[in-house]
Amino acid sequence: MIHVSRNEEKRGHPQTVHIVFGDSPAGSLKSAFRKTTYAKTEEIIVLPDILSVGPIETIQAKEGIESRLQWFKENYRDDFNNLEDYKHGMLKAIEKIKAIPPHQKVIIWTCENAAEQTGLRIVLYLLQNEVNEVCELNTFKAFHECYTYPMLEAEQFPRSTGELIPEKLLQVYEQSELKPMNFAKRNAFSEERQKLLLSENHLRTWEYGELRHPNIERGDAFIIHCAKRLHKELDTHDYMKAARLIGEVIGHMQQYTGDEWIEYRLRDLISKGIFEYRGDLRAMRRYEVKLKKELLH
Repeated sequence: MIHVSRNEEKRGHPQTVHIVFGDSPAGSLKSAFRKTTYAKTEEIIVLPDILSVGPIETIQAKEGIESRLQWFKENYRDDFNNLEDYKHGMLKAIEKIKAIPPHQKVIIWTCENAAEQTGLRIVLYLLQNEVNEVCELNTFKAFHECYTYPMLEAEQFPRSTGELIPEKLLQVYEQSELKPMNFAKRNAFSEERQKLLLSENHLRTWEYGELRHPNIERGDAFIIHCAKRLHKELDTHDYMKAARLIGEVIGHMQQYTGDEWIEYRLRDLISKGIFEYRGDLRAMRRYEVKLKKELLH
């Protein structure tokens, strides 16, 4: 009975709390820990969101999350049957972060992208008055410190933590020398979150080690570039599946925004007459697009 009680106490009070951004890296990390002692000593908190897009003002509060969801409803079109699940997941994650006991070590998993770097700053804002030991584990840097893959490094792999398989996540965790952030650095990151709120631009990118609010038209130009390339590869100016073009953009862009953002921008380009379409714009799988003929050259 004493043995069982101690095991339950361990499970209820983990030594380390891991914070990850998105369901994909969360699933991989849980899988990585499943058959190890970490399953008993580590807790994983998931913020199920791509934080490089959309409003993030007061996201640490219920009203901020609801405002963000309203923006999604107004600008995104695909299946949103899971919005309530998303809302519940965000609220639960933020409550858990705020409730982390002061003796627990916190590891925030990031990568070289705006989504996870924005998340890092939001979490540090939530923990700004806490005394916990806080470390950042940047999976891009950690991966290339563990392995020598010049080609993958040049290709900016991994672009996100979720691109690493569970075995690799476990290896980078065990082989990384994690150093706690000092409070000056934590406060600086927390203050950066405040700066992010000053712009009405709802796109954040990660360039030269900094979060930026880019000109959205630059991203639109890349969508047009990918469409030109596809028309050339297909050797036709016929309509193509919108999902095909969106997949092409995501596969080649350096930034990490999610397919919903690309589809939102594609619809804006349709409204401006840059693309023609046929089908139903309510979901990307229901319509096809092609560039206006005069824009092909």
